[in-house]
Amino acid sequence: MRKKVVIPGEMLAIAEEFTACENAFQEGEKIYASTIGVAEYDRKTHEVSVQSRKNVKPFAPGCKVIGQVLAVRKSRVLVKLFEAMEGPEPRVLTQSYATLFISNVDNRFVEDLTQEFKIGDIIAAEIDSIKPYGIYLRTDKPSLGVIRAYCSKCRAPLYLKDNKLFCKRCGSIEKRKLSVEYTLTID
Repeated sequence: MRKKVVIPGEMLAIAEEFTACENAFQEGEKIYASTIGVAEYDRKTHEVSVQSRKNVKPFAPGCKVIGQVLAVRKSRVLVKLFEAMEGPEPRVLTQSYATLFISNVDNRFVEDLTQEFKIGDIIAAEIDSIKPYGIYLRTDKPSLGVIRAYCSKCRAPLYLKDNKLFCKRCGSIEKRKLSVEYTLTID
């Protein structure tokens, strides 16, 4: 019997191979999970079921997330989400992408997000809202923002020194919307 952790709506199998059982449903030719839990595949009976995990909760507004910047425009940033936490408690991500709008970046006036974030940066953000058409983030607290940045010229990691980001490889000095939890520093 094979097992894996799944979320609601995640495809479990093709209907030709398995039959949907507890906490699983068939739609068309595919079988999906109807709850968060552990999917169990029984190869002898060709059944798939999901054992509900009551202690696992999906992410919600207010949760802190870690993600990577995929695209930067003047007024918004697209982020691929890696993990979510509410305090010390991990949360399950039910979607992979989120948007950070310019109005939620900082308490100071921000004119252009291309000066605050670059593609590939790893950021810490907070979920502002979850709508049917997307997840929206905010980074307007000191602990939120870029936690690891890469040089826009040579892609080497940037180190924090005297409140500026410095590239050891090419000498470039760059600016970002930094978190107080930035990971690479030079003393």
